[in-house]
Amino acid sequence: MSQRRITPSLVISVIALIVALGGASYAALRIPRNSVGAGQLKRNSVSTSKLRKGSVNSSKVKDRSIRTRDLAPGVIPGATWRGSRDSSTLLDLTGTMQVVASTPVLPAGSYVVWSRANVLGGIGSSTIICSVASDAAQNITIPAGAVFPLSMAATKVLEEPGPIELNCNKSSGSPQVAQAQLIATRVPKLTAPPE
Repeated sequence: MSQRRITPSLVISVIALIVALGGASYAALRIPRNSVGAGQLKRNSVSTSKLRKGSVNSSKVKDRSIRTRDLAPGVIPGATWRGSRDSSTLLDLTGTMQVVASTPVLPAGSYVVWSRANVLGGIGSSTIICSVASDAAQNITIPAGAVFPLSMAATKVLEEPGPIELNCNKSSGSPQVAQAQLIATRVPKLTAPPE
């Protein structure tokens, strides 16, 4: 039987193995859990590609640390304004366009607008024409004594500050508006589909 000899390369290999395993064990025992924090990270060293999907959610984001400008356009809706008229007095519609509901003066910008009104028919049938935000008008006939729930939507770009209005007039009969509301929400921009 031949006797195996210890060679210098075997000794170096065993020492390297002990150092490697010992270093990892030392690090596992001595470095506390969650010890890498903001102080140890270089600025911009952790990017989106280095984060596991779903690892950062709203519970891990500090309150008030994200601003509107940090988010993509359209993620957060803009301010919303409301205009209304009370139903305590009825508004008799005439042959001239009348303001039924109006927002206060709004800053220049793009808006999505919703409006509604309860329009009462007169003794006979009535025909009204209404327009919101200077959009295409609707021509509506209301039977005698009926209540018509008018609902309209539009978009509006204000080039300069001004109100957005719901306007109506009559072309026949004696219609009246009981109550009305108009809501305008500012949006980053309005985009039309390609033609």
